[in-house]
Amino acid sequence: MKIKHRKIWLVFIVIFYSAWAVTSVSAHALLLRSNPQANAVLEKPPVQVELFFSESLEPQLSSISVIDTNNVIVDVGDVRVDPSDTTRMTVSLRSLSDGVYTVTWKAVSATDGHQTVGTFPFAVGDVNAKAVSIIQQTSTASLPFSALLAKFLLLAALAILVGQRLFIALVWNPALKSNQDVSEPVVWMKLYRIGLIGILLAIGIGILSQAGQTTGNELSFPWDPETGRVLIETRLGLIWLVRLVLVLAVFWFVASKPADWKNWLGFVANVALLFTITLTSHSATEIKPLLPMLADLVHLIGMSFWLGGLVYLFTGILHLQQLDAQLRTKLTSLVTSRFSVNAIIFVALIGLTGFYSASLRVGTWSALLDTIYGHVLLVKQIFVAGLLVIAAINFSIISPRLSRERAQGTDNAVLITHFGRILIVEITLAVLLLASVSFLTYLPPAKIVVPDTDFTSAKQVDDIKIEIYIAPAHIGENEFMLMLVSNGQPVDSAKQVLLRFTPSQANIPPSELQLLADGGGMYSAKGTYLSLPGKWQVQAVVRRENKFDAFANFDLTLQAPGSANKTSAAFIWTGSLILTIGLLLALITFTLKVNRLLQLGLGISLVVLMISLGVVNMTRPTPVENVQANPIPANQESVKAGEILYITNCAACHGVSGKGDGPVGLTLNPRPADLTQHAVPGVHTDAQLFEWITNGFPGSRMPAFKSRLSDTDRWNLVNFIRTLAPQ
Repeated sequence: MKIKHRKIWLVFIVIFYSAWAVTSVSAHALLLRSNPQANAVLEKPPVQVELFFSESLEPQLSSISVIDTNNVIVDVGDVRVDPSDTTRMTVSLRSLSDGVYTVTWKAVSATDGHQTVGTFPFAVGDVNAKAVSIIQQTSTASLPFSALLAKFLLLAALAILVGQRLFIALVWNPALKSNQDVSEPVVWMKLYRIGLIGILLAIGIGILSQAGQTTGNELSFPWDPETGRVLIETRLGLIWLVRLVLVLAVFWFVASKPADWKNWLGFVANVALLFTITLTSHSATEIKPLLPMLADLVHLIGMSFWLGGLVYLFTGILHLQQLDAQLRTKLTSLVTSRFSVNAIIFVALIGLTGFYSASLRVGTWSALLDTIYGHVLLVKQIFVAGLLVIAAINFSIISPRLSRERAQGTDNAVLITHFGRILIVEITLAVLLLASVSFLTYLPPAKIVVPDTDFTSAKQVDDIKIEIYIAPAHIGENEFMLMLVSNGQPVDSAKQVLLRFTPSQANIPPSELQLLADGGGMYSAKGTYLSLPGKWQVQAVVRRENKFDAFANFDLTLQAPGSANKTSAAFIWTGSLILTIGLLLALITFTLKVNRLLQLGLGISLVVLMISLGVVNMTRPTPVENVQANPIPANQESVKAGEILYITNCAACHGVSGKGDGPVGLTLNPRPADLTQHAVPGVHTDAQLFEWITNGFPGSRMPAFKSRLSDTDRWNLVNFIRTLAPQ
């Protein structure tokens, strides 16, 4: 039963080549749409670039840059991920002249840390539209070998750790309960420690790989600033820190005086480590993630028993070889039978949860056959099928023959030897299966479900059914549609169809929008009538000849957009985790019996460093964020005061109507901003407009009014500027 070295090397060569051979794939945060659209030719220059992705973004690591044909940056640099919609990233633009512009973006998924980069062009004004249309947009992402290696090490190590406790509790102890004098193999403790070291290696490589992706490198150095940013300022960094806390806790359980309760606490910590994998998996991106994440956790536990259990079954059978032939055959039969029965249960769980996950992420047979994700999933199933075939052979042939030998009180050394060789093949397939799973986590699902933010509702009023549809139902410009049906027939002859918008907050009068008939009972219009976060009442008014007017009220709640700077709570969490790491290192340092110089030198130094970093982060001041609400209600008095201030201070450059065509503005380069676009609700917050009035607009000739106008005057000016937006 000796394993030839060339077989081991062959397995590793296959794994590493499989991972290395793929150098470029689509990542998970896929660009779904943009505003302006790729290759668009616009009559008016946009005031911002708005990108929407398939997954939530990591604000600290994602970015947008816009350049002109001279490679000059024309964006303001205020890149922000909207906390109310973390798939949306924007950046404001300076005043653009006619020409072609290139948007370059980098999106790091907050779920799994995978990075996508891309570019697309758009044009403004009098340009060659055909030439712009043939410029290709790109969206690519490298697949770092180090990231694959980290995921493989993490999965393999956890299979060893979780599989051991399950194997002992469900297989080894019940099978050997009548032979208490047979001890557990010494190699199992070595395997457990190897598993812990594997997780530490996976954590270290994973963190450095994640930081390296943000700078375009395979790996970052531990002392690079980007490594610190990933750890301290991102959700992914918090997950890596949680993993480090858990594995250090397990280390302490192993290093301290043995106890059964410590073994089970270590098992719970290892299952928690498995759960952190689900936090960065495809299941965490589902619209309703609870059930998919639970299914993923059950799937991982099942795989840990099956794959990790194979290692312990193999080493356990080797351990039994030291017994006399008859007892060895008997115990091998008992252990094998127990493992086969439990394996069937866990394989059934793996199959059910795997089928459920595949239905969520593939959906159709064509997606299974036509996508990279589907292809890798099929390869994974080949390895699973191989393992099932071997399991069937063990269950239907090997295990019954061993049971007969046990019943007859004889031994069969040849059969046990063959069984050991079959286990080697099974473990090899298990390693390849883990490699395919590691690769699968770095591919976008074949089926991507985009969260639906649109608002739909319907009400019956007398004889007419009024169905409303608002898209995308956020602050700013929306499309409003009403479908009218009476007695099963579309209403095309309505005399007037209106929507009235009334906010529940602020002293703002209701506004009205008249909808135009599109035919088939559909009436629609566009506008920026939802201008504030909070609760709105949208009233539909339908007037018909010889009918009473129909009124239907719909309640709508809008979330507030804004920038996504770090909060003090995140600093406290990060600091607490680092402080916990320091305390666990202290426990391990004083528990382990190692060289005194190593204990006092390296151990104490790491303890002091981690505790200091933890305290620093817990007491770190939160960056001041300009997201303050407008304290002045946008009532008639405020707007009138703002109008007087605008005519006195702004109209000369921006023009009376705010289009940037004032007499002084026409002489400036760059031209003043078109406020009719900047004033559209949802494009900028009131706080952002207030900031630019206070300190000036970057890259423009606009002066700062901080010393010339009071805070109240500047807020009144913001309220008036809002009225310049087209309705």
